[in-house]
Amino acid sequence: MNDPLQNIFNGAAGAVNTGSGPQVVFTILQDGLLGTKRDPRFIGQDYLRWLARRFSTPAGWGVAHRLLTEHGIVLLSAPEGAGRKSAAMMLLRPHHRSRRTIIELADTPDGPGVPVLAPDTVEPGDHLLLDLSRSDSASLAAIQRRLASYHAAIRDLDARLVVILPANPEFTPSELRPFHASLNRPDSINLLQRHLRADGLVLGRKDFQYPPLTAWLNEAPARALAELATLILSARHETPAESFTTWCDHALSALRPWTRDVTSRITRHRLAWQRAMLLSAAMLTGAPGEAVLTSTRILLGVMRQPDGEDIPVLERDDLSQMLTSIDAETDGEGRVHFPRLAYDQAVRRHFWTNRPALRHGFREWADRLCKEVPLAPDERAAFVARFAEQCLRTGRPQDLEELASSWTEPGQPSELMAGAANALERGLRSEPYALRFRGTLYNWAKQSHLGDSRRTVIAKVCADVLAPSRPNEALVRLHHLARREDVAGKRVAFETLRGQVDGDSGQRRRLLRRLARASAEYRDADLRLFLDFSDPYVIGSDDGLIGRADVRLDLRTCWRTVLLDEPRELWLGPLHQWLGACAAGHRPELLLDLLVRAVSDRQDSIEELYTVARAWSCASVEEREQRRTTVSLLLDTIDVVQDREMEPTG
Repeated sequence: MNDPLQNIFNGAAGAVNTGSGPQVVFTILQDGLLGTKRDPRFIGQDYLRWLARRFSTPAGWGVAHRLLTEHGIVLLSAPEGAGRKSAAMMLLRPHHRSRRTIIELADTPDGPGVPVLAPDTVEPGDHLLLDLSRSDSASLAAIQRRLASYHAAIRDLDARLVVILPANPEFTPSELRPFHASLNRPDSINLLQRHLRADGLVLGRKDFQYPPLTAWLNEAPARALAELATLILSARHETPAESFTTWCDHALSALRPWTRDVTSRITRHRLAWQRAMLLSAAMLTGAPGEAVLTSTRILLGVMRQPDGEDIPVLERDDLSQMLTSIDAETDGEGRVHFPRLAYDQAVRRHFWTNRPALRHGFREWADRLCKEVPLAPDERAAFVARFAEQCLRTGRPQDLEELASSWTEPGQPSELMAGAANALERGLRSEPYALRFRGTLYNWAKQSHLGDSRRTVIAKVCADVLAPSRPNEALVRLHHLARREDVAGKRVAFETLRGQVDGDSGQRRRLLRRLARASAEYRDADLRLFLDFSDPYVIGSDDGLIGRADVRLDLRTCWRTVLLDEPRELWLGPLHQWLGACAAGHRPELLLDLLVRAVSDRQDSIEELYTVARAWSCASVEEREQRRTTVSLLLDTIDVVQDREMEPTG
């Protein structure tokens, strides 16, 4: 066969917009940076509901449930593959009544000077998950020292904590051993039955008594049953007239990843363009044939292989012939697929497993493909997901980091932002590399002079992926982003941070604590953020904020710095708002007390505060009475605070 490749799109140097222009970009950036077909795993309560319909209780569940209910804590041990993390989430779900999802705790400090398991970060009613199954010895030692005191805070605040223990049996502190429970794997048939039923395939237990299926179920880890269920449902969709056992045969064959067959076919296809097209078709399954052609051309170029341009156009085979030669085909809409179930996945695995020397080139290929091939958003997302799967499987998380960095460089097409966000999301979802990718987000968030694209991607990934399960870590990264943001430009990080804090007393409390403890380097930026996030109408109407002494102390600390060190034009408007909240009856005695105590040792500042308040009281005819009452209360507060501080202490 001739070497017939032809770049139909003539090497477009950027993403080609085949839709309606700015409307597409707006949708991607504002409403679906991570796509509309989100994996439910990171949608908080949605995922918990999804999991509950498929969950099968393992042996030992009753003991674990009782310990958590009675003591607020349970330490779980379970063999690998028993579904221990799913069990941990389901243990927490029945108790979950707040609007937040389960919070997953970090096993390492989130930045310098930040302790793990700090008791003062626990909020009333929190539902917390600490997974130590992959923790290193240093992290385990630090947690072991703090776990008992953390449990005390859990108990006092009516919170819940499930700890997934490491394999090391010596880890558990002696005082917490009574709260240990062991789980065994759930019944495999029941688990598969629930997965299928949740998606509309209802079967009795006898239907599963099929020897090839039961043999596989006896060996497979619990997490593999979800994949088997998906393949059975796919086989049912492709051949609805067949029997359940036939669907099982197709699914089980797909799970034995065609290794010998793929190797045989690649050995038979000696031409570079055939192998390049085979991999392109596997990576772009469901995309138009033209995209597969262009991808093949790019891959050949990256690998410095001939692309057949020297062959006359009319002598080249057409797309249908080329796809037939690699056992692929197109559907009625011209989209490429392999007729055999999960064959595309086997091809991908083969190339990454057996061609390690090409993996670096695959990254360059992926970079160029997403920049040059005109793909729809869902097609690009599917490509990134497949690429990420192979990178993470073969120990190359750096490929995803470098792609996300490349796609968010200044001047890159905005369509690539979704690809960068998807790459980071895949890394954050990968248990072996989630810590690494959280660190990547942290380090990027602390960089000065970030471009708009990267800042937007970091903010969206923090909000959409990290925050649902790790809100504290998302808050830290968004704070770093927001304090470095140009206040004169588009404040993406600030608005995202606001979205995390509004309506969540715990998150606002944590942010105020960080702002009160700001380093000198970012003092000015943090003071501006303080004035933005210290809305007295919100704080004064929430007893979980103004009613707590630690919050009032943080507010005093920030107000002191503002009033003593900043020019009046910066704080005059926020101070007027503060006085307005007092006049409106939002706990004026506490709001004014912390304001006065912030500068009570500085007579000049006290006098300035009173002067500003009197001028404010005269500025409104309609509210004059309420304002005069507020100023009178302010004067009384000044007298009380100063008298208290003048009292002898000896």
